[in-house]
Amino acid sequence: MTIPFPSQPDGGEQPAVQRGDSGQNVPAGAAPANASPSPATAAPASGFASRRPVVVGLWRLSLAFLRRDALIDASYRANWLFRVSALFFSLWSLFFLGRAFGASAPLLARFGGDYFAFALIGVAFTTMTSGALSGTARRVRELSLIGGLEALFAAPVPPFRLVLMLALHPTLLAVVQGGLFVLMGVALFGASFADANLAAAALAAVLALAAYLALGVLSASFVLVFKRSDPVAWLISALTYLLSGVVYPVEVLPEVIRPLSALLPATHAIEALRAALLLSADWSALVQPLLALGLFCALLWPLAAIALFLSLRHALREGNLGHP
Repeated sequence: MTIPFPSQPDGGEQPAVQRGDSGQNVPAGAAPANASPSPATAAPASGFASRRPVVVGLWRLSLAFLRRDALIDASYRANWLFRVSALFFSLWSLFFLGRAFGASAPLLARFGGDYFAFALIGVAFTTMTSGALSGTARRVRELSLIGGLEALFAAPVPPFRLVLMLALHPTLLAVVQGGLFVLMGVALFGASFADANLAAAALAAVLALAAYLALGVLSASFVLVFKRSDPVAWLISALTYLLSGVVYPVEVLPEVIRPLSALLPATHAIEALRAALLLSADWSALVQPLLALGLFCALLWPLAAIALFLSLRHALREGNLGHP
């Protein structure tokens, strides 16, 4: 409490004092020695502590989207049976192609001469990246058809983050399918990756997934504007199979179109994966394809963000965001 001093003869007053919690008198306005610091004067939180609510919120949002999409996918119980069957028959076809033509192909000599392992890596890569490339646009189109797109973008979450949340489940599902494809090739058909540089292969796969996820956001931007099935993902998939050496070496391409293969991230990713898994290449031999993948990521992500912003602005201006 505040205790005023008696007035002095000259009419002045001593400054009031406050009684602290332990009974001592302290000048008015000063904090007692044993007082807790106020929130305004407390030490600022560390960088991680200040970002922790954002990280926790992002984690919970990701889990919510994953759970929703997983429940929808699980409602179609025969899906996994068809998926595994398709993987098995693809492996079977590659295995017999390898037995028929693999040993006689001179261009495969630098990959160890095993066509089955060569093609297994290429097809597994396209399987893993298919979800990141086409899954985002497919989810956006599905929401547009059922009228849920406008409600989704009305949520207090940045639109770019929402689109990435839509891509989570198809991307992870495709990665699981690609990994299962490789495991089945090893366990059932005898593919061997002895002494493989697994760390380099994992880095190449992550960079490739990031690049293809950016391409998936570009595809979703096309769907937002034109309200049609996405031709961008189809075109990129077709060019990947044609030019990136998925089931045959790039060297068999005509010299006129061979330079075009370098414009696709799949070409550099498949090259790095085959070098790491089949040739046990060290990091120095993988610098060029890994740097190329990093450059694709650096160019494609800003382009994807700009395309999504412009497509959303166009849809809002036209007033057809919620229209199928």
